[in-house]
Amino acid sequence: MKNRTLCTLGAVILFSTGDSAGERRPNVLFIAVDDLRPQTRAYGEIGMHTPGMDRLAGEGRLFHRHYVQVPTCGASRYSLLSGQYPKRPESLGNHAFALFEQGHAPASLPEWFRQNGYYTMQTGKVSHSPDGFRDDRRRIAEHGVPDSYRRAPHLHFTNPEDPEVPRGWDAFDTPVGQWQTGWGAFFGYAGGATRNSGESPAVEFVEGGDDSYPDGLMADAVVAALSRLRDRDEPFFYAVGFYKPHLPFTAPKSYWDHYDRDAIELSSVDLSNPRGGEMFGGYSITAADLKENEALARELIHGYFASVSYVDAQIGKVLDALDALGLAENTIVVLWGDHGFHLGELGFWGKHTLHEHSLRSAFIVRRPGMDQPGVATRSIVGTIDIYPTLVELAGLPMPEHLDGLSFAAAVDDPSADPVGFAAGFWRRGHSLRTDRHRLVDQANSSWLFDHRQDPVERQNVAKQEEETVTAMRRQLQSILEARKAR
Repeated sequence: MKNRTLCTLGAVILFSTGDSAGERRPNVLFIAVDDLRPQTRAYGEIGMHTPGMDRLAGEGRLFHRHYVQVPTCGASRYSLLSGQYPKRPESLGNHAFALFEQGHAPASLPEWFRQNGYYTMQTGKVSHSPDGFRDDRRRIAEHGVPDSYRRAPHLHFTNPEDPEVPRGWDAFDTPVGQWQTGWGAFFGYAGGATRNSGESPAVEFVEGGDDSYPDGLMADAVVAALSRLRDRDEPFFYAVGFYKPHLPFTAPKSYWDHYDRDAIELSSVDLSNPRGGEMFGGYSITAADLKENEALARELIHGYFASVSYVDAQIGKVLDALDALGLAENTIVVLWGDHGFHLGELGFWGKHTLHEHSLRSAFIVRRPGMDQPGVATRSIVGTIDIYPTLVELAGLPMPEHLDGLSFAAAVDDPSADPVGFAAGFWRRGHSLRTDRHRLVDQANSSWLFDHRQDPVERQNVAKQEEETVTAMRRQLQSILEARKAR
């Protein structure tokens, strides 16, 4: 896709690009990674090969306890970009960005930076669509492919005149290469092939370079874009969205070679009742295939690990370019996983639950000149809190519509805990994570998990700790009431 620059749709530059001393405001490089659980060496997963993300953690602030608000791609990203909890049924699903089109959403995160003097740019999957645009239904219909999203993603076209986040971006630049469309690339296999739902494999590798798969092209496009952004007069807000490790688990063979499949640990995996509609509905593998099948479980986990290492290498290229171009000294870098992912824990393979492995994701912030770089924090924060935090770190005025709280204090001081809780939402259910416990209310039932004793959330202690349930339910209710009031 060619680079497209959008006109400013009524946006007014409200403030100067510098502070009172005339200094340039910091750039922001926001890196979104799809399905990235805290699966790096810096998070204590010592068997992982993730030098790029580990380097960022060593120079920034790793958050051990970051939680998304909704465990699915579109809705999680909507919370990020709108700064609001789910308020309508649409905001709990992958069609949440229709709320921007319908006028129900407030000023988005990039729109706010744009209104305050920043040049904003998107590459890859930042909203729900892999290139930032809504479906082009006319072109899709012209090809006559029923359900092209599932059966022929390379023919599932988007419309470059219709962004998912209106008024948010000055420019878009997402390469699709031999995969033809953004959706074709998102579900891409080697050689330009793409997913055929229910038939394509869940894993694949080939001998070849990083551009054998789409994220390699993405990294090259980001490096080139940073070179252009360096020469602009105004600061930039640049959001980059990599596809891996989202299914299918695909990566060049060199990244698979980092791992010994036989050494992959299965102690947390429950193979007695495998579940997960995304895994078992979208690919050739079935739940029956995986039941009590340790060899297949190891192959799938191996594929996820290889995909993490592959995207880590692309992130490393971007960080290297930031240094080489002299941009690192005045750029806030954020690495964000849009949600976690079960790899067989509690029997789940996917992200659509209110459990820890689904709601917890990787999150790192590096701020120029920060105190105690490389010291991780156990501060509890949510994706909902990222919008106000970046606004504060950039020195911009704070918008009034935000539901989250700034955790800038924890970026500066790893011992600070300015938020202290995270709420989650899924299919008429709610979850609250506090320092010690997770409460889940769903389907007229309640679960309470004590993370000091049960980090995998196997044992429901709600009946034994009724007072804790009552107190957490009251706190959760206050959060729900507050979000309705906005």
